[in-house]
Amino acid sequence: MTSNKPHFCSLRLTWLLAAVATALALTACGGGGGATPAERTGISEAYYPMAIGARWVYDLTETNPAASFVDDTVVTGTRTVGGLTAWVMRDSNPGGDGVAAESYYAKDARAFTYLADNSGASWLTAAMGPFDLMRFDGSFSATPLLERTDVDIGEDLDGDGRNERFDVTVNGVVEGTETFVSNLGRFADTARLRYDVAGTLRLTTGARVPLTEVIRVWRAPGVGALRQTLELTALGVASSQTMELRAFSVNGLAGGLLPPQALLGGLAPGDSDETNPGRPALATDGQRHLLVSNRQTAGGRQWIGQFLGADGRLQGGLDLSAPLGNNTFQPAVASDGSGFLVVTAGDDGLKAQRLNAAGGLVDAYPGLALAADGFSPAVAWGGGTYLVVYLRSGGLYGVQVSPAGAVSSEFLIAPGPAVAGWPALAFDGANFLVAWEAASIPWDPAGADIRAIRVSPQGGLVDVAPIAVSTASEAQTAPQVACDAVNCLVAWVDRRGYPGQSYSFSPGPGDLYGAFVSRAGVVRNGPSATGGLPLAIGVTANAGYPALAFSGSDYVLAWSRGAYVNNPGGPTGIYAVRVALDGTVTPAAPGLVVSGPPPEFSRLHYPVVSATATGVLVAWLQKTELPSARKAIVGTVIRPALAR
Repeated sequence: MTSNKPHFCSLRLTWLLAAVATALALTACGGGGGATPAERTGISEAYYPMAIGARWVYDLTETNPAASFVDDTVVTGTRTVGGLTAWVMRDSNPGGDGVAAESYYAKDARAFTYLADNSGASWLTAAMGPFDLMRFDGSFSATPLLERTDVDIGEDLDGDGRNERFDVTVNGVVEGTETFVSNLGRFADTARLRYDVAGTLRLTTGARVPLTEVIRVWRAPGVGALRQTLELTALGVASSQTMELRAFSVNGLAGGLLPPQALLGGLAPGDSDETNPGRPALATDGQRHLLVSNRQTAGGRQWIGQFLGADGRLQGGLDLSAPLGNNTFQPAVASDGSGFLVVTAGDDGLKAQRLNAAGGLVDAYPGLALAADGFSPAVAWGGGTYLVVYLRSGGLYGVQVSPAGAVSSEFLIAPGPAVAGWPALAFDGANFLVAWEAASIPWDPAGADIRAIRVSPQGGLVDVAPIAVSTASEAQTAPQVACDAVNCLVAWVDRRGYPGQSYSFSPGPGDLYGAFVSRAGVVRNGPSATGGLPLAIGVTANAGYPALAFSGSDYVLAWSRGAYVNNPGGPTGIYAVRVALDGTVTPAAPGLVVSGPPPEFSRLHYPVVSATATGVLVAWLQKTELPSARKAIVGTVIRPALAR
């Protein structure tokens, strides 16, 4: 793709467009088998995969002036250009100004060739196209890829009534192959290409103005361009641009982190109330996700749901209740692999509603009555039953709900004086592991610990006494639980590194720790008083509201960091890390930036996660405090890390 936006706003020289066009054209195809020796002068067609609907999303950063933006490139179809069948590439934002552009490329057994674009600059088309971006026949470095002289730029720059002319030469070489590692995964046989651009603006006065540009592109077979760097010097002024692949999908292969999108909007007026609409709930049946929240209406709040595909695309919403007044609390949702169980809490107690495999409501609200005064519910499926755990006067309780809607008798999991809140649970293949924030007696916020207990599918307590997961100094709060085939991972907010700091605000300061618990109830990362796995340390001031899911190969832990943009304590937004089965954490600090910074006067709270085989959906509350705006739930999909 090409762009007619100059890289330096300070240099109002039309000839600079040629350099920009060259740079962007070299990566427009999103290109990406086997290793290619450095001495060869070309790479194979596999490094330039093309298909209608193929998509590459890039994060771009520029200098002089500084800028950062996202460009979304999609192959929209084919058309005839200059007698050749061309792939049409549409870029949403190639110049960082929000103006979309199209460019056209041909691919055959000989070469991948830039043909033209829709920039409307006739001189630019004459100067730049067509020319080969890669030659597959081994002649890539044998001759210049582009050599144009005496091109009329269509503009008189020195005011003498005559247009200036332009010369440009582009040469290319494969510098070598390497293993490329990024947030998308690990890519062997990545080819590192170098393009050298030399241009000269020839003024009619006889003056010559040179420019030089070095472009490097890292391409992986079957994927395309993973990274591009560009260094441009003109009139003694240097500028640079870096493009990093954020997400892609081509020919059935997909990876990366998609740009965030609105999932549920218009939930509540903009204000500082964190309980309206409060934390959402999210679960999957393996094929799609169900997101549950509430919406403020003229008649009060009502429970609502939104189905999303495994790729995060909206499939359809539903009303779970009529408006109920203004006292609704945190929901919970789980799936048995076919239907869903939605648990909601309010002044009228704890209720449950079943949804069938088609997404229809089996139980109209209020549905199944679980507890008269229950709140802070969590729910999981396993062993042929749903287990719902919740708080109410007297402690932490549980009930079972069958797929047919039968509700068991309530049973006590932990007595009231020992429970501070935040119950969470998951099924380990044999039993449910229920974790909670345990209170000290007398209550001291710095004395909160993480404890857990196993509950059988029949509703019995497997452990005589709760398991001490973490009793470290200061507070351990907000546990989350997910399980693999061998262990469960319990993650929490940990303040051991912040002694004496205030407990008057949430969610931090705090770091994120975790510990694996075996099916036998053994904490593998003890002792509880000093142990635990550091999952996100030091860079997570004000870290909180963790959310955890097992993807089938590793865990994904997401959390909210900070408050407003430029809040003290570091960057703000939603972050995530992957936790391998051996406890290895990637990426390195500060973690994967899931959301980007929040909009002005907004905070990003309450992330929730749900995993299918094709990716982990992360959703969060975008809590604006502007009265003119409304709060929304936003989300994105983190695809599995690739190893190719």
